[in-house]
Amino acid sequence: MVKFYISHNCFRLLADLSLLDIMLVKKCIQSLIYYNLAFVVSPIRYSNTYYVTSAIQSIMQSTALQEECIDYVKMDDRYPCPSWEVIFNLYETFQSGIKLKQVFLYEKPFLRNINERRLVEFGLLKGILKRLHRYPIACGSADEDDFLPEVLEYIQHGVLDGQHSYDDICVKLGCKLDKVENDLDFCKNITIVQKLDV
Repeated sequence: MVKFYISHNCFRLLADLSLLDIMLVKKCIQSLIYYNLAFVVSPIRYSNTYYVTSAIQSIMQSTALQEECIDYVKMDDRYPCPSWEVIFNLYETFQSGIKLKQVFLYEKPFLRNINERRLVEFGLLKGILKRLHRYPIACGSADEDDFLPEVLEYIQHGVLDGQHSYDDICVKLGCKLDKVENDLDFCKNITIVQKLDV
């Protein structure tokens, strides 16, 4: 299984690739995490929102961490490495709480030889970035006439209580995030509360 353990593989894919039971794969990953030999990072999507944390100060004071970051996020060795100042400025844009897609459309890190996914991944692994999760809450009565038919399924499963994030809803109902976003984001009787990852 170890040869298939690549930073962007999910548990199910690891189980399929290694021909092992998914529960065994989960136990192996749990052991690796317990001994600080592996980390689990939530999927990086352009619709996610991230905030920069105070941990950015530790990297500002460590040249070794800055060099590690530069090496981790550079896209192609044939082109000049991005400077730490450029990478730091990119991390600073996450303070405004805008979606990842908007940050990257505006800043265009790929033009500076920066791998977008690895930039966010490094930030999450080092505690520089935290993800902002969305928790939907059904407002008003549970009257079926107040909600669109596709939203009623969520109400029946009890996931519109502000205790279930979009990720939790996807896992519980076995559906894709795009569907949940399309169903809930623009529903007038749904309020979305955003909370930081802990």
